[in-house]
Amino acid sequence: MSVAELFSKNILQTKGMIDMTLKDFSDADMMFRPAKTANHAIWQMGHLCNSVRGMVSACDASVKFPYEDDTRFGKSKAAFDDAAFFPSKAELLSRWDQAMDIAAAWVAKLSDADFAKPTPEHLQKFAPTVGNIAILLASHPYMHLGQFQVTRRALGKPHLM
Repeated sequence: MSVAELFSKNILQTKGMIDMTLKDFSDADMMFRPAKTANHAIWQMGHLCNSVRGMVSACDASVKFPYEDDTRFGKSKAAFDDAAFFPSKAELLSRWDQAMDIAAAWVAKLSDADFAKPTPEHLQKFAPTVGNIAILLASHPYMHLGQFQVTRRALGKPHLM
């Protein structure tokens, strides 16, 4: 298995972990904040979709996503609690699945030389190479997965792992 195939599979495993964790969340559960200043799951999922699209598109403008950057998921909107402002859980999870499938397919095609290429300047601070982006596509969602697990517990949902 090549490094590219390994990273691609890791992206798909991450997608599956998030899907499994949120499967039994209702739309109302997605808006729940386990702590006063915690982000709700709906905002976090929109943020993740934007992040995946943004990282891949910045590194390879030829990769197309079926959605544009959604401004409802910028940092300034994280405090919004009006469910009508945000897309539904179903819409965001569909966007998430598409984003991660596209990202995994893109990473699977990268060569070792591609992994060594520098990223655009705005990504340099936290991901200086395309290889770093490939890692972040799978690892960044895990931070949010931990937050979703806290929400699960606060909602009284069963432990999954």
